[in-house]
Amino acid sequence: MNNKKKKIGFVIGSLTSGGAERVISTLSNELINKYDITIITFVKTTPFYRLNSGIKVIACKETILTPTSTLKSLKLNFELVRSVSKIIKSEKLDVLIGFITTANIITTIAAKLNRIPSIISERNNPMMEDVPKFWVMMRNLIYPKADRIILQTEGVKRFFTNRIKSNKIAILPNPISKDLSSLKDDKIKKENIILTVGRLDKNKCHDLIINAFKRVKSNNWKLLIAGTGPKENDLKELIKRNNLENSVEILGKVNDIDKLYNSARVFVFASRTEGFPNSLLEAMYFGIPTISTDCNFGPSEIIENGENGYLIPVGDQDMLEKRLNTLINEKGVREKFSVKAKLTTERFHSSNVVKKWDEVICSLI
Repeated sequence: MNNKKKKIGFVIGSLTSGGAERVISTLSNELINKYDITIITFVKTTPFYRLNSGIKVIACKETILTPTSTLKSLKLNFELVRSVSKIIKSEKLDVLIGFITTANIITTIAAKLNRIPSIISERNNPMMEDVPKFWVMMRNLIYPKADRIILQTEGVKRFFTNRIKSNKIAILPNPISKDLSSLKDDKIKKENIILTVGRLDKNKCHDLIINAFKRVKSNNWKLLIAGTGPKENDLKELIKRNNLENSVEILGKVNDIDKLYNSARVFVFASRTEGFPNSLLEAMYFGIPTISTDCNFGPSEIIENGENGYLIPVGDQDMLEKRLNTLINEKGVREKFSVKAKLTTERFHSSNVVKKWDEVICSLI
């Protein structure tokens, strides 16, 4: 009988602080007892999330400059396919798992060249407008050639149904990592904090949240924004213009996000589009009463409006103000949402999700 562990390779751009990076770290930490695991990154980074010491991390390149032309982009991707292929051979990998569009495409090609199965995981909203045409074309061409595609929601599945055979598709939500779930502490005293977590870009609409907060009667409340991104200076300017420096704070990158989840009274999420919002899921798991836009995709699959949180139309500042007022002033609603949010999110606990991932991996190797 062969007891040798099978070898899994995960492929991702880098291991910085992001949703997909957290999911890869969580899966690797939970699957390391059963498999040998290598994480292949395109560029060298210090992992933001904790990784078990038995997990190998191998970078294809020290640094990568953003390609300035289609030709340079093709050359870079050709080099990445070659690097990943080399690692497949040297590590004798049995299956390759990609995360996020570029990595998915390179994973599928490298796995095919080395005759091993590939699993790709689409994390973004596939209907997003700002994906370069080249990658949309590559996605349409290459995705159907992967052995399995992991999607996070029924909504995204509907998008892919006509493009990919349904027997190749599995819907697996994001797992909540044990590292995070073990830090949930209901004994910590709640503070008058409205929290939002996410990259500071135009898609997350932090300006909408700041403008709504300004108009809500919230004398002794604070709005805390955790995240970094290109809109940081614009948002700081907006805070200054409205004399909100004492009540609105941009925290940057937060390592111990559990402290905020444990102490915040309200969580707000205002995205225009999502693949599946990790921070929303985590906030609800910690029992924070939540307001989220009903964007594609994800929020409506975890929030039942008025039962375990509020869903509001995308970009609707008036409705956001109305719901904020309710949650600030009505303790009974907060308590109801808190209890029900915890129950809703139990199924996302890492042990439940990882078991399903393991089933998909086993079906291929």
